[in-house]
Amino acid sequence: MSRESDCREDVRKLKQYADELERSVDNVQNLCGTDTWKGPKSERFRTEYAGHKKQIKDAVANARAAIDKALKRVEKEEEEKKKSGAEK
Repeated sequence: MSRESDCREDVRKLKQYADELERSVDNVQNLCGTDTWKGPKSERFRTEYAGHKKQIKDAVANARAAIDKALKRVEKEEEEKKKSGAEK
């Protein structure tokens, strides 16, 4: 396998994990709703979790951007390698 194909496979897996993490975050939000959990502790949890959820979603978005940037860098490096190899 080439470095580019290895990177593409890693990117695919990382995006899959990011999707799973986002689904899990949303599931927790749904499970701790006012219909399923009542009382002062539930309100406190929901308030705190809303902040954590935003941080998690932001981190996932940043990770996705970094993943895409890394893949583009590898693609560019591989293309430059091919060009320099063809010039020799």
